[in-house]
Amino acid sequence: MNPNYCYQVPVVVGAGVSGATVAMLKPEVVVYDKGRMPGGRLSSKLRNAPSSFDFGATMFSDLMKVRLLGKETNYSISEIWKSYSVNVAFKPIYDNTHFYPENGMANLVSSMLGNVKPIQSHTLKNLKLTDEKTWNLNFWISPDKKIKTITAKSIILTLPIPQILEIFHSSEKNQNLKRWFDFLKNYNDYRKTLVSYFYWDEWKPNWKKLSLDPNLPIPVTTTLNRGEDWEYQSWESLKYPKDFHNGSALLVQFGAIFSETYFEDWMDEKKNPSLKAKEILMEGLKNIFDAPEPDLIWQHRWKYAQAQIPLLGREGSLNLDTEEFEEWKKLCKETGITILGDWLFGAKIERIVGGISFLSHNNLLH
Repeated sequence: MNPNYCYQVPVVVGAGVSGATVAMLKPEVVVYDKGRMPGGRLSSKLRNAPSSFDFGATMFSDLMKVRLLGKETNYSISEIWKSYSVNVAFKPIYDNTHFYPENGMANLVSSMLGNVKPIQSHTLKNLKLTDEKTWNLNFWISPDKKIKTITAKSIILTLPIPQILEIFHSSEKNQNLKRWFDFLKNYNDYRKTLVSYFYWDEWKPNWKKLSLDPNLPIPVTTTLNRGEDWEYQSWESLKYPKDFHNGSALLVQFGAIFSETYFEDWMDEKKNPSLKAKEILMEGLKNIFDAPEPDLIWQHRWKYAQAQIPLLGREGSLNLDTEEFEEWKKLCKETGITILGDWLFGAKIERIVGGISFLSHNNLLH
């Protein structure tokens, strides 16, 4: 199949936080994404909703550390953005070390993308090595229902590992993909997460009873109860108060066991809850918050919400002094494919932005 486009610059697949960070650092790249809008896990809901809310990641920290050759380097995410003229207005949330963008988490992605406009609705189906250093990428274009082929010598994949392994499995066999496949299968463990958004026109909870105070200089708007069914609760009406007068809104991200149990029968194609899900949600809202039935319920589910075993760890410094990281570097250099994402850095935004920045500054981002 003759390619539609031949690129001399790196081709990035995925327009989430990893792809957007690469575009910020290397604005010459071309970005392809399967969604209708960029954002990935940093997604905000605005269209057809009475107020804005974030339904993926909801906050970030400013500081992170990288360990290499026994030496730790401190990174400030806000300073990285500033150095690349990325202007994002953000406020403290929860405490004075966590922040959220005033215009929603998706604003982080769009701001880092800058003038790089992702080519949307393109799903990568397979790869083919045409010579020692050239790849054909076959994309399925969902609106047109046809295949488009492009050629590139450098590919940066930022998709979840299960999706990448599926692409490799569907590709023509070659040693480079087999090497990556064997390496990545050790990190192919993701948790599922179910999400619900509740909106009330005329009801607000008893903030004092919930140990929340909207009048604090840094309002505490979130509650994390690890391992419980209603694991993470974010009152979006406190986070984005300008959209609310008499009402309120709550976003809930449910625990791993709950999400696994109800994942398949969670919602219809319009993001409305199934009958069983609505019954469970109404009972929970009544018991936990003494809340009436909401005026709106919007459902979402993340099949690959979070990598469980990041190569560089979940917390603390990104540790680059490992044999696994050395193997990752070797694979990137020798195959023409660089693979980034939360499986490498961990799920936290600051680890991904700071980690990719460190790789770029040290010529490790091919």
